[in-house]
Amino acid sequence: MMGFGFGDGISSLLWGFSMLFSMLLPVIIIVGVVYLVISMLERRKKMSIGKSGAPDPLTILKKRYASGEISKEDFNSMKEDLLTR
Repeated sequence: MMGFGFGDGISSLLWGFSMLFSMLLPVIIIVGVVYLVISMLERRKKMSIGKSGAPDPLTILKKRYASGEISKEDFNSMKEDLLTR
């Protein structure tokens, strides 16, 4: 009557789950560490872009002149003012 009891089925089922868990645990840990490293790198990248990501005033001035917002005289005057600072 070996193998026909209630306890034998549960113990083998628990043994199977423990084996599966012990095989998946290292994979879960590695995936978690990789995720944390990637998220930290993305956060650092966003912070560095935030500090120097703003266009310089001369670029803004050139865009305004190119779009026709300001005249050539205004552009030259503002450009000279920006370059003398």
